[in-house]
This record gives sequence, C-alpha cells and structure tokens, in this order.
Amino acid sequence: MSQQNPAPAAEMGREYRVLKQTLSMHTMLRDRYVSLSLLVDLALLLGALVLCAATFVGEDILLGVGVTPQTSKYVLGGASVVVLFASLVELRAGWKAKADRHHKAADELTEVLAAFRAARQEDDSWPATSAENLRSLYWNAMRRVEPIPSRLFNKLKARHLRKVQVSKALDACPGCPLFVLWVRVLVAGLLESSRGRKGK
Repeated sequence: MSQQNPAPAAEMGREYRVLKQTLSMHTMLRDRYVSLSLLVDLALLLGALVLCAATFVGEDILLGVGVTPQTSKYVLGGASVVVLFASLVELRAGWKAKADRHHKAADELTEVLAAFRAARQEDDSWPATSAENLRSLYWNAMRRVEPIPSRLFNKLKARHLRKVQVSKALDACPGCPLFVLWVRVLVAGLLESSRGRKGK
C-alpha cells in the first residue's frame, strides 16, 4: 500500500485497539507464568533446605526440639517428594520459557504501540504519510510475537475490557476504592447482558 492510498482511519483505529488489547493479554500471561514459576522455585528451595537441614543436623539436636528419628524420616520423604514433583512440573510446564516469550512479545508490541501513539493526531487519527509504516510495523509484530492460546483468548479479552472500564471509572471517580469499581463494572455487565437477552 502506498502513501497516496493509506489505510482507512477506521482500520488504523482498529489496529491501535488490537495492539493495546494484545499487549494487555501478553502482560497478563507473562505475569501469570512468572508467578507460577516462582511458586515452583520456592517449592524447590524449601524442599532443598529441609533436605540439607535434615542431613547435617544430628539426632540429638532433633530430639532436643521434639523431633523423633521416625518423624525426621517422614519429613525427609515429604521433602524429597516435593523436590521431585516441583522438578517434574518445572520440566513439563516450562513456565519460565513461556514467561520469557510473552515478555518479549510485550516488549515488541510496546514499541509498536509507542510508534502509533507518537504519530496519532489530536483528533485521534493518523496522518497518511505514516499509515503505511505503521501498518507494516503492526503486521510484522503480529507475525513474530508468541500467539495468544485460543483457549485463553476470550477470557483474557474479557479481563482486558473490564480493566479498561475500571480505568475509565477510576478517572471519573479517583477516590472510589478499586474493588467497588470492579463490582460496579461487573454488575453493569450483568445488567446489560440481561437487557440484551430480553430484547431478543
């Protein structure tokens, strides 16, 4: 597409909204996988600490704190199971690698979104001279980044749209607690859905 025949304003606006939504989805997935990976790391660390402590602490010290040899065996066995299970989960789930891929996707989309925002005019449109370059950046990024899993797409989209509505409500009422705004958005959504079903 040439600069003399730029993308329609509506299409540029759609790409801008999709960019923001996709970036939001990737940050959600990145944060989720980082949290899951951290839980696995903590389980591994806890299990390793218990194993090390039980290995180097003598029976007399264990008895002094009320831990019998039989109990220490159970603790060692439990810690071994925790370490083995956490290791298998880390190997199978690959949450660290997934978090890294979504982190890279978020970084790339952030750069493209910054280009869109820098070129956006006061009337929320984009000049014809930058339309071709922006569309090229958009499609190249969408082809390269980690895809959003299909089974999670609608859930993540709904969460993103609710977040947008809460953000708008917060701008209008900055002193209102966040959980109240979340409840208002959820209730408004339920009422709107109910009215939509009645209108059919």
